[in-house]
Amino acid sequence: MSITAGPLRGIRVVDLSTIVAGPMATQIMADQGADVIKVEAPPRGDGTRHLGPCRNGYGAAFHIYNRGKRSVVLDLKTPDGMAALRKLIARADVLLHNYRPKVTERLGIDYLSLAADHPDLIYVAISGFGEEGPLADRPAFDHIMQCYTGFAAAQAIQDSGGKPALAANIVCDKLTAMTASQAVTAALFARARGDGGQVVKLSMLGSAIAFLWPDAAGYLHLQGEGVEARPNLADRVRLYHFRNGSGTFNGTDTSYAALVELLGSETGRDPRLATAASRSAHPEMMKQVEAEWADAVADMDIDEGIAAIAATGAPCAKVRSLAELVGDPQVDAMAYLRLVDHPLAGTIREPAPAASFSATSLEQGPPGPTLGQHSDEVLGELGYDEAERTAMREAGALG
Repeated sequence: MSITAGPLRGIRVVDLSTIVAGPMATQIMADQGADVIKVEAPPRGDGTRHLGPCRNGYGAAFHIYNRGKRSVVLDLKTPDGMAALRKLIARADVLLHNYRPKVTERLGIDYLSLAADHPDLIYVAISGFGEEGPLADRPAFDHIMQCYTGFAAAQAIQDSGGKPALAANIVCDKLTAMTASQAVTAALFARARGDGGQVVKLSMLGSAIAFLWPDAAGYLHLQGEGVEARPNLADRVRLYHFRNGSGTFNGTDTSYAALVELLGSETGRDPRLATAASRSAHPEMMKQVEAEWADAVADMDIDEGIAAIAATGAPCAKVRSLAELVGDPQVDAMAYLRLVDHPLAGTIREPAPAASFSATSLEQGPPGPTLGQHSDEVLGELGYDEAERTAMREAGALG
């Protein structure tokens, strides 16, 4: 497979990760032109191959997290499988894994074991709770991390009755993936500048804290005495329930007065609420304004109400389902969703890469690989002839 477009063209990534955080990180790199070789274990490969909606035994979510990659099946418990992996790593720019701490040492693919012969390697280790500390060896999944990091507690907003709530998607996994992909490109930039290879470590715990803290933990930022109590940045957002749907809106300094005129609110006309800063300084008054606005929209048609609010210049949106994004004029105008054909799964609707590049434009890569689809191709590139590959298969080292 020859990739000729994208800012990461020419970069080879060996991906030993499974499930979401690691695979999504390398999927972003594949979208951006990297040659990502996904090494999977026999007999079933990455567990996400079989999760979620499937057709012909192939999971659509696996495709989206692994599109543009090549799949090689190696049994790393065999000497031949490990030897092939080492040859792969020797030709790679990036090695990424989400093994638990100590596993790589046991396999002999820890950074110190590889760096002597490959000083330019970018070695990426993704963990759940981090590589040290009392929970280093504890397994971590997204819902576990949402609870541990305060993410679920941060969802205890007024519309949920103040009860913790899990986000209905694997948000900690995905934000860890985005953090990892950015960290890899930063490390590649540093290497190109002459800094050589290095280890990049990140955890779901650390990524989630870094993601949540700026707005959700505002009351924990300033230390010591004399702190003026004001709401966190996220505390002033809420859903409003119209007659036939829900939506959200808020007034800015340029639209607040018009919003007050449209929806009413005697409290809202108080000059102490004229600016965003002053509204933040008077949270109890704003709660009263929001309650009055909630009463005002309760009998409004959702589409008419949102259109009227938009006309004031206020930011606003109707609550929509994911299905309503399909065919949406703005989504279509930006081509944020697209259709691809997969040999097993058939037609799949997927999100396009979120970032575009004017000078290093992206080309649409191949669909997510079938298990071991590229084993012969990749090992052939490493110098294994057909007889050697056949012998490895007979020994169970190659799938």
